[in-house]
This record gives sequence, structure tokens and C-alpha cells, in this order.
Amino acid sequence: MLGLHSSGHCRLGFLLAGCLLCVSTFYSIAGIPHAAKADPGQSVMVPAQPYPVSGLRQRLIAEGKTIPGVDDSMQSDIPARYFPPKNSVLAHGRKHAAVVALPDCNDQFPENWIAILQDAGLGVLLISPYQAHPSQAYCTEGSLDKPKHGLTYWSFDALSALSYLAQQPDIDPKRIAVFGYGYGAAAAQFAIYRHGLAKRIPERFRALVGLRPQCMSEMDNFVPSLLVGVRNDPFNPPAWCQWRIDRDLEPSRKPVQLELVNSDETIEKQATREWLPVESSPTVVSLITNFLSHNEIEDKSGQN
Repeated sequence: MLGLHSSGHCRLGFLLAGCLLCVSTFYSIAGIPHAAKADPGQSVMVPAQPYPVSGLRQRLIAEGKTIPGVDDSMQSDIPARYFPPKNSVLAHGRKHAAVVALPDCNDQFPENWIAILQDAGLGVLLISPYQAHPSQAYCTEGSLDKPKHGLTYWSFDALSALSYLAQQPDIDPKRIAVFGYGYGAAAAQFAIYRHGLAKRIPERFRALVGLRPQCMSEMDNFVPSLLVGVRNDPFNPPAWCQWRIDRDLEPSRKPVQLELVNSDETIEKQATREWLPVESSPTVVSLITNFLSHNEIEDKSGQN
């Protein structure tokens, strides 16, 4: 048996076992979690809502004018993954709140935030506008044969996801928030814009969270918003958010809260679209979960 029963090999085996036990004990005491496979979620396809007819088109049609049809060539169903809540809310048969999550332009969304939202009692529907509209991949430049159309398609994907969740029997249609990351936060802002496409569908988001947001949309919003930015962020400058907040201060606008946090990373490491540890720091988690709870999104059943 290749000498496996020799005393030398036995001593080596005990030594290795002891080292492994020490390492395991250290990780347990230090509170460092063991590597775990991320929850892949349930694959779903979100039906694209019919593109709404604008007010101008409605008036022209009412006057009997002949107008060209709406270009719906980009409208396609949206690939998504659904992550159910992890606490006991489902066991009690109650409807729970949910979040539509919008990734950055590279189709990435922080997986640790999905787990945080699940632990807070929320269902998370992570959609992929990137896959639904490949030519609208905003990390790359547009071209004559593949032009970009701003935030329209991405934000309408979020509204289609809202309609989809509102029809699910275990989800409270009045407690659905939108959570955008990076460029996804820009699309999320447009999805709650008072004068945008959102006014033409019956459902309404309850609140908005933008993490490391790219602020490219107007901010006359019909629901409260929380934007959490990183100071000196080269990709998503907080100054853009502040400028739009100050510019779009309308009497009807709901509160827009902008919070800035410091990152310990060097500016070179911040100049990437990679996840930064500060994005899920206790400070940021507290900011976001308290905001969701205040707006009746976070489930409180486990807190009593």
C-alpha cells in the first residue's frame, strides 16, 4: 500500500490534519466566511411591455393624421434571474416586497448586494438589458449601423420588469423598488421620471436606490430616491448627480438624497468598473436598508 501505514506517514497525516483544523478554527473565530457558491437564481424571461404611444402621437391620431408606426424592432423579452427572499416571510404566506435590479453597462451587478437584499426579506429580479438589446451596450461607442438611443430601452426594460413582478401572486405590487448599479442607476432614474415613459403604465415603483450611480437623467421624480456615490469616482462622478439634483429642483419632485462615501482603494483601482469593497461596507448597507425600510420596502417581520 505504498507505505501508507508507516509511522512517518502517520505523523505527517496527523500534522496535516492539525494544520487544517487550525486554519478552519481561525476562519471561524475571525468571522471570515468560507467560500460558498453564489446563488444562481431562477432563470426567467420577462415579457416586454408594448411600447407606449406618446401624447403627441395620441393627439395626431385623434386628429386623423397619418403617422409612421413606432419602431419596436428593439423591443424584445428581457432575460432575468429571480432570487427569492431568505427569511421566513414566505413561510407565513404573506406577500413580500421586491426589487428590480439593473446592472452596469457591462451586465454586472454586485452579487453580495443580491444576498443582502434577500436577507432583508426581499425578492430580487436581476434583469439584463445588455442581453435584450446587444447594440445598446453602453460600455462601447455607438456607430451608424448600431446607434444608441439613450436610456429609453434600458429604462423601459425596468418598467416591464415592474409589471412582471406586480403580477406575481407572492409579491406585493405596491412595494416594489428599483435598484440600479452604475449605468443601471441612470436607467433606473429615468424609470421613475415624472414626465417619462413611467406615466404610461399603471404600476409604480415605490422607491429608487442608485449605487455608484451614473447620473444621466432628469430628476423630477415621482418617488423618493437614494443615490450612494464614491468620492472621486472616475467612472460615475458624484458631481454630475449633484448638478442634476440642483438643476431639476421642481416643486413636485420627491426627495432625492445623495450620500458620498470614501474608498480606501487607490484612484487607479477606482478607475475600473470592478466592485469596490466600500460598496457593501456597514455604512452603505445601513444607508440603503434604512432607506428601503423607511419607504416600506424592507420586510420587518423578522425584527419583532
